[in-house]
Amino acid sequence: MARNRQELLKKVWDAQDEAYELMVEYDSLPHHYGEAILYQAEGEIIDLIAIHPGVTITDLGNILKKTASACSQIVRKLREKGWVEQTRNRENNRVYNLTLTETGMQIYQGHQAFTQNCRDITFELLGDFSEEELETYLRVQEKLNEAYHGDVKRSRERFIR
Repeated sequence: MARNRQELLKKVWDAQDEAYELMVEYDSLPHHYGEAILYQAEGEIIDLIAIHPGVTITDLGNILKKTASACSQIVRKLREKGWVEQTRNRENNRVYNLTLTETGMQIYQGHQAFTQNCRDITFELLGDFSEEELETYLRVQEKLNEAYHGDVKRSRERFIR
């Protein structure tokens, strides 16, 4: 019995590794959002600016858990494409607020449609599972996430010292 459990846990580990590799590959590929072609990171920034008009680059970094510098590079590219506007904050000259241009808003809508299509396909693939099975999966994934959080915490502690 214990051997079977170990084999199952190893399969879970391998499936998580495969899922991670697929997500990394997906994020590295450009995607069509309506007429525009963007990378996943650019689409995330567009979404956040649409949802939070006036957001700052620092805010984006905090939301995405990325450096302001990384977000700034993406915003610069989006500005150069004419999809994002950056305006100086009237109350604090050192702060710039971000909004989408009309074209940027169209791209946001295209990204939302793309995401909904991906979600619909995934939900259809999961249609054979009962609610109980999905709840069990969620409990397993929560435990896996707990392990990943622990790994991240331990790694950060080693480098912060």
